[in-house]
Amino acid sequence: MKVRDRALGRPGWYSRAGLSAVLACALLAVLAVLPLGAGTVQQARADADSKTVTGPRVWRPATGTYGPTGTVTVTPTSSLTDQVVHVSWTGFTPTTTIDGQPRTSVQVADSSAIYAVRVYECRGSDPGPTDCYGDPLYGGNPAAGFQQPNRGGGLSAPEFPSNMAIAATAPNGTGQADLEVFTAVQSQSLGCDDTHPCSIVVEPNYGGDALGIDALLNNDPSGAPNCGDHSYDRDGGTNQATDATVAGGGNLVNNNETGEACAWANHVVVPLSFAPTATSCKVAAADFTMAGLEMANRAVQQWRSGLCLATTDPLNIQYTFSGGEPQARSAFLRQSGADVALTALPDTSPAPRPYVYAPLANSAISVVFAVDNPVTGRPIHTMRLNARLLAKELTQSYAIEPAGSAPASVDGNPRCIFADPEFLALNPPSLIAPEQWPSCPNTPSSLPIVVGGTTDLVQQLTSWIAADPDAESFLQGAPDPWGMRIDPYYLRPAFSGYPVDSFVPQDSSGFHRIPNDPLSNWQQYEWNPLLGGLDQVARQFLSNTPTCQSPIMDGSGKHPACAAEVQGQRQLIAVLDTGEAEALGMPEAQLLNAAGSFVAPSLSSIEAAATDMPVSPQTGTQQLPYGVPDSAYARDAGAYPLTTVQYAMVPTAGQSAAKATAISQFVQQVTNPGGGQVYGRNPGQLALGYADLTQTQQAQAQAAVQHVAAQDGALPGNQTAPVSPSASPTATASTTTGPGGVQPLAAAPAPAIANPNGTGGAGQAGAPGLVPGGSGAAPEGDGKAAAGPSAAAAAETSSEPSLAPVAAGQPAPDRAGLARLLLPVVLIAGAVLLVGGPAVLLLSGTAAGGQLVARLRRTVGGG
Repeated sequence: MKVRDRALGRPGWYSRAGLSAVLACALLAVLAVLPLGAGTVQQARADADSKTVTGPRVWRPATGTYGPTGTVTVTPTSSLTDQVVHVSWTGFTPTTTIDGQPRTSVQVADSSAIYAVRVYECRGSDPGPTDCYGDPLYGGNPAAGFQQPNRGGGLSAPEFPSNMAIAATAPNGTGQADLEVFTAVQSQSLGCDDTHPCSIVVEPNYGGDALGIDALLNNDPSGAPNCGDHSYDRDGGTNQATDATVAGGGNLVNNNETGEACAWANHVVVPLSFAPTATSCKVAAADFTMAGLEMANRAVQQWRSGLCLATTDPLNIQYTFSGGEPQARSAFLRQSGADVALTALPDTSPAPRPYVYAPLANSAISVVFAVDNPVTGRPIHTMRLNARLLAKELTQSYAIEPAGSAPASVDGNPRCIFADPEFLALNPPSLIAPEQWPSCPNTPSSLPIVVGGTTDLVQQLTSWIAADPDAESFLQGAPDPWGMRIDPYYLRPAFSGYPVDSFVPQDSSGFHRIPNDPLSNWQQYEWNPLLGGLDQVARQFLSNTPTCQSPIMDGSGKHPACAAEVQGQRQLIAVLDTGEAEALGMPEAQLLNAAGSFVAPSLSSIEAAATDMPVSPQTGTQQLPYGVPDSAYARDAGAYPLTTVQYAMVPTAGQSAAKATAISQFVQQVTNPGGGQVYGRNPGQLALGYADLTQTQQAQAQAAVQHVAAQDGALPGNQTAPVSPSASPTATASTTTGPGGVQPLAAAPAPAIANPNGTGGAGQAGAPGLVPGGSGAAPEGDGKAAAGPSAAAAAETSSEPSLAPVAAGQPAPDRAGLARLLLPVVLIAGAVLLVGGPAVLLLSGTAAGGQLVARLRRTVGGG
């Protein structure tokens, strides 16, 4: 997800200088108590900080001399969490084959390439090799240095697989690598956190006698390396300038692990600092529990750390995202799960308990890719996809093998996406020049890495695909314009069709048409959605490992996983959320939206889509209206098509005063335009990869704060009476789906139980003239009618459709919420009016007043 300066995205940003200083002073008191949704504070741009240090002197093998020093740059280096940092260097010795030809890629223990570069994450600011995660000596005795007893590979990565990166240096002396840095949460042995600094170590292997050949010849029992002797760098025997020496080089005199000694002599250290996390908080009982929506995990964890580290009124929240959103919603509605459920999709059954939806942030589903130019070995950074191409990827419709050798279900189809004429038409050489797409391998490495459990992410993704006319035609069995057909195992009645809330491979058919062929069930092993959640998807992607398995069993009777792809030869695609993609530095594909534009996820494209979303009268929530013609979204060329709103289902009755206060405090603080909605990597800020709330959503969040705090029994949207639990024991299960989103099944009429406070749901903002979930005048093209005496009639005349197929209608104004929000304003209105007449606009509820509030907030906030 690309970050842009939020100041340029707000209407009227250029007019701040023209505001009166007198007016600003007069209205400061009003602003302090106005609802948070009434205005917007300029968001801080989280620019990544870089650090450049001096590198080692370059080795010149042609002359046998050392030259000038190089440089090493790491970005970012401060306020780090579990994320990817980018490491680059200049002035290094180019990586070549043994005979001197350039190499574009290299792998661990590679014995055919010399002068490779390793990159480690290490403990402390002055680490040794025993401090570097993934180093062959990690966890060894620091005092022994490189004279460690041979451990046969050692314990170089005790908690997680190694995050060490190895890369080649180009002929011009430049190179780069991306490295996921672990916090103490991922690796307790590294222990990197806000009080325990760590560092990046860049280690070029320029050769030298690390194995002690000279010591052996001189009968030196110490086996001391001689790093100044480069005669063994590529001698055709030991080839000590290769990574094979570093990875497992036993000393020829004493068998100690000295193989890295000469490479380490060139190492460079770049210090890192980490942001506090929730693990930095004092151990305390949770104020409330929260579950669901792994797509929100990075935002929630950053908010949690800020809340629990607060010096006044700290909040401790127990949060888990495992189990899936449908399960979290169902447990919340049955009152058998967490106090708060996080969700991207609403429950569309009549509410079995009082609750409302509080929007927390905007996010999106991201299709990430790691594809390398087969000529240069460098990563390609641009890719365009449409819904039909994703449908092909997710239905096992590529053949993998040439025509005549592939399973009958896909025989004759392109072998992989990079040979698909449709993909090549969308991604011509002119788009990616000077890059070029790779050819298809003999393994299904480009089939997407996806989550396997039930999630709202899968539901929304497949809803978008099913709503696209070209993709839906393909899903129904029609060939694409180039003749490619869907794998018939994904046609009805064998398969229920899209949308679905979980990916389950359907095709386990034969690979070759030969009786008793051991490869006869290849399709069963070519694609395996991961049950470990989005975190597992991300780690599989970062390790360059596709999810396929070999169809042939090994000696233990298991089907071994496909090998990790070599950096420089990758062909990986995965589906994640933008929070994860941004933190891990993953290139994100541009997707074709309803207006015919290719759009990547960014702040501007997510904001555009969020503004286009209509409000469902039934739930008060927003979703993109897929398949609805002539909607604001369908006309918006800048809208990202997989944008989603992240909601908290918060209880409005039955909670203790302490718990109600804690939940309302959480929503208040994380949706605060000057707090939890400010972008950054620090505790309490909005994590990168998320977009802050619109004014409409701010108003809905503020209304939810009031409902939870008052425990007034408010319900979602225009619902007016909770359903008896016995009448709807499994409310979440009573839904179906369609191209327009989640749709309710027929349900029995709700019992005639009066709403305890006589109000509508969380969709009301609690001020005159506000649309459901709105703030002041509805944004242009947002598809919401203004509230009025006949809300249903207003909805019918709205220029934009509501989410089909719920009944049209708008809730009545929230009288109780109105009184609560305006009381502080009324108390100080007289004082304000004494200072400046224009302040009347702020109290009138007019669109002009709302605009003035927004401008003044930005001025006062220094934005």
